Amino acid sequence: DALKQAIKKVISENDVFHIKLSQCKNEVKQYISEKEIPDIEIIDIKNANEVSFIEDALMAKQFSLYESALYEFKIFRFENGAGGFLLNIHHIISDGWTLGLTCRKIMKAYSNLKNNEGGEEEVFSYIDYAENEKEYFNSSKFLKDKEYWNDLFSNNVNPAILPSDSSEKNTEFSCLGERLTFSIPKAKMKLINEYCAKNKLTVFNFLMAVYSVYISKIIGSNEFSIGTPILNRTNFKEKNIIGMFVNVVPFKVNVEQNTDFINFANNLSKDTVALLRHQKYPYQMLLEDLRKNDSSIPNLYNIVLSYQLTKANNETEYNYSTRWAFNKNVTDDMTIQFLDLDEEGILTVCYDFKRMKYSDEYVKNMHSRILEIINKVLDTENISVRDIEIITKNEKQKLLVEFNKTDLKYDKNKNVIKSFKEMVKKYPEKIAINFENRQMTYKEL
Repeated sequence: DALKQAIKKVISENDVFHIKLSQCKNEVKQYISEKEIPDIEIIDIKNANEVSFIEDALMAKQFSLYESALYEFKIFRFENGAGGFLLNIHHIISDGWTLGLTCRKIMKAYSNLKNNEGGEEEVFSYIDYAENEKEYFNSSKFLKDKEYWNDLFSNNVNPAILPSDSSEKNTEFSCLGERLTFSIPKAKMKLINEYCAKNKLTVFNFLMAVYSVYISKIIGSNEFSIGTPILNRTNFKEKNIIGMFVNVVPFKVNVEQNTDFINFANNLSKDTVALLRHQKYPYQMLLEDLRKNDSSIPNLYNIVLSYQLTKANNETEYNYSTRWAFNKNVTDDMTIQFLDLDEEGILTVCYDFKRMKYSDEYVKNMHSRILEIINKVLDTENISVRDIEIITKNEKQKLLVEFNKTDLKYDKNKNVIKSFKEMVKKYPEKIAINFENRQMTYKEL
């Protein structure tokens, strides 16, 4: 009951839970409706294994987009008295940062209720952000951002497209997705963090460089674009507002084969800084700008790299952990998410991919090769981008040893003439020799 009360308090105080969409003629608008606080179902289950069934049922329900709430909470309770809550929320009104922020606010409110403490914190309105957006669109900053993005993509840059291993047709029309999840353990992350500190890189720029090297070698191109979500919260106030801020932007990559990996990663880092200075310009506007000159310009990315540093870390005396559920739908060919949600020192890597384009085996092989690149970079100081191999040790063994085993067992007491005569008897009309335009059968020879 205290948890239900805490959730209702957070719903009441934050505008985003009261945003609704309305459609008038050809225009869609969002507005803040009157505050309606729904009742929250409490579901009794045996243990944590049953949570996934509730998740699946919750995600299978499609939101009614117009004149309807765009979120739903549920509380679950175990036989031992522990439990938790689920939040299913539409991406139109929420981003990853919002999920962590919502968890923290609810747990803080829960702690205050349990301990009979006031502890009211300032709540900022999403309307303030909407007003700031209006001001931005009428500012010189908007014009500078527009110029930056249009100049950056004035020459056509092809989006990176990983070759499909599917034989299915019309694969681009399906949004059904799968998720494969891997973990980079603490020991490896410790080495990565030390490498990044030594070379003045962020972990995201390090991973961006690793995946860019892989993509470049797979598609055979040094210049391409990929997508990356930008937090788009530029001050303390915005970082404390529940709502949708994130902007996915196209990242133009130029892989320099003749430089060493560190230089390449540092150049990516500089490009990231420039991109962050102009992050508020909406991607949809950039596409509209470019398509005025060339209506055939496609989406500027098919692969997305996302580094989620959403901290739902514990600020109360109650132990809890968080996780994101996958709704089995993807809009891009592949989204690769690096998740560091609870500061455990382990990096979770999720590959969300179109089921009709890639197989599980394809993604597993891809991740194995990524780990191989990481190991080579960490183990070989000043390694050149050109010298980075993407095949794993197992693949190398197969290519150079197993596939190259051409030895045949034969009767060493039988000479060549006798062996040949046996072939003549067995296959007289088969071709024995091909040379230029001439052929001879075993019988003729």
